[in-house]
Amino acid sequence: MARLLAALLYTEHPILSNTIFLSAWGGWPDAAESATRALRELVSQVSATKFATIDPEDFYDFAEQRPLISNETDGSRKLTWPENEFYYWKSDDGGHDLLIFIGVEPNLRWRTYTDLVYKVAKESDTRLLVTVGALLGSVPHTRSPRVTGSSSSENLGTGFEHVKYAFPNYEGPSGLTSVLIERMSGDDVPCASVWGHSPHYLQVAQNPTLTYAILSELQQFISVPIDLSNIARESEEFDENLVTALSDQQEIEGYVKRLEERYDSEEEYLQSPEPAALVQELEDFLRQQRTNDDAADDGDIDD
Repeated sequence: MARLLAALLYTEHPILSNTIFLSAWGGWPDAAESATRALRELVSQVSATKFATIDPEDFYDFAEQRPLISNETDGSRKLTWPENEFYYWKSDDGGHDLLIFIGVEPNLRWRTYTDLVYKVAKESDTRLLVTVGALLGSVPHTRSPRVTGSSSSENLGTGFEHVKYAFPNYEGPSGLTSVLIERMSGDDVPCASVWGHSPHYLQVAQNPTLTYAILSELQQFISVPIDLSNIARESEEFDENLVTALSDQQEIEGYVKRLEERYDSEEEYLQSPEPAALVQELEDFLRQQRTNDDAADDGDIDD
């Protein structure tokens, strides 16, 4: 264990108090990078300071989670390993300090990895944990993004009485968010989880519209003001490009209309289906559309 504790690398040991801990992981719980980008935007907005990292060596299968190579502006080459970084921001008015963690879901030693995150959280006087994620959902891109929340207790602490999230009822494969929540809940630390729902039929690297919605939801947990104007403009451009890209995709348009009907009739999909089920639903719809088109073409020939 001592060797693995050495994987926790500090550049300083900030003294934090009354801390709100926000965390997000890239990978499975980060559809269209909406969750990790939301926290990166927050880090940038508040000028948070990086103070610790987790060395990736013991926690990743690098054949599965490969390092990335990139070209630098000076002509050099840079190799980037999976990053797990802690940031802090101190309130200057006696309010809540912020601890922000942005990582990548590990392949190995989840409990040991969680112990390291837990250690920093306890040292930072964490009073509330908010995990942030994004998942694939059967939601249309033509409606307001859906962001849902759940909490481990009715009371999230002083100052957060207005936050009324339901208890989670999901059952199935889990991620690091649930592992950390269970660890922190064991110390009676209130925990909340915020999830953005990304349209599962969109093959996009990033979804700024959903990131904007997640950041808007997170504002109720932080006291420092956030300027969302830049990402709002990026979201508008993203939505406009989607309209253009899908304008001649009649099959997708038909599928989106079905999703809109569900969304508008408030058949709540708060318990989102598994990604495989979402893909199967889309494939079934497109297959039926092609069958109908073929039948119509045959009818034209007979006439």
